[in-house]
Amino acid sequence: MRTKFALRVSAIAVGLAIIVGCGGNAPAASSPTGSVATASATPTAAPIKVRAAYGNVTPANLAPFYAKEKGIFLQNGLDVDLSLIDGGGKSMAALLGNSVEIAQLGGTEAMSAYVGGGDVQAVALFVPVSPWVLMAPASYTGPNDLKGKVIGVASKGGSSEIAAVQQIERLGLKTTDVTILATGSVANLTSAMLANQVYAGPGHPPDTAALFKAGYKVIMDLAAQNVPAVENCTIVTKKYANEHKDVMQKYVDSLIQSIVAMKKDKAGTIPVMQKLLNVSDQDALSQTYDYYVTQIFPVYPTVATKEWLYSRDELAKSNAAVKDLDVTKVIDNTFVKNAQDRKVGG
Repeated sequence: MRTKFALRVSAIAVGLAIIVGCGGNAPAASSPTGSVATASATPTAAPIKVRAAYGNVTPANLAPFYAKEKGIFLQNGLDVDLSLIDGGGKSMAALLGNSVEIAQLGGTEAMSAYVGGGDVQAVALFVPVSPWVLMAPASYTGPNDLKGKVIGVASKGGSSEIAAVQQIERLGLKTTDVTILATGSVANLTSAMLANQVYAGPGHPPDTAALFKAGYKVIMDLAAQNVPAVENCTIVTKKYANEHKDVMQKYVDSLIQSIVAMKKDKAGTIPVMQKLLNVSDQDALSQTYDYYVTQIFPVYPTVATKEWLYSRDELAKSNAAVKDLDVTKVIDNTFVKNAQDRKVGG
């Protein structure tokens, strides 16, 4: 029996040798060349790691959040660690301290940082008009009711303070007629209003939904007047942008692709917005989508001098250091223009 078995094995071995010699293929699993071929294939480049932050829980930060959630950053070769550093001032400090490479902040924070010695620039602008409405309790009867009261804002020198100053003046009052209190963030501002810790303050969707339910009402609407603003931008240090142009282009491309995708898919965007804002009220989320994604977000988030000059002059009322700022030193539109030339947004 052993002799027969040995002969049979020898016959099989000879047969395989003949097949291989004649150009036949041996079973793939037993072929050592298959492993060699796989190992020698060109490996896929690892995504580039980027640390990014957004300064407030607001719909204005939806584009980078969507790009992260939907894998658009990864599709463009970026592994983005996107984190919330609540408060524009804290986020700017993180950017200037190199804790993050990219920050989603208001343009007013960028201008304030620049005149303070921070070598920063904005490369994209998502909210070129003011989304803020000034809200007060139902008992409010007129501008005189604001005199001597506390008006809450998110942060000193931030977009909500700029909006509050504009609203106060458009109501025929002076900033000295009220006390402006920085609460630290948009979330804190809304909470302070709901807790009656401040009398009035600027808000926008979805926070306005909760304020309306609590009996607040709009007393000055900047959004309806299309007042120029630099509400939310992609901010970087000039050093990082100069040394990582490819990364910045991929990042901006991803944001533009996200805006295009969001505009085409309300149903798919709402859950992402719900996660960002931690809001479950579907009506509020729907209103927020209709307002921000449909009406405000431009496909190409261009940074141009018009909005920056207007916002600089408004900011100068509370920060005299920016009065003579050359805004072209704080903006760089080359990445958005590059994307537009390549028709990244269609």
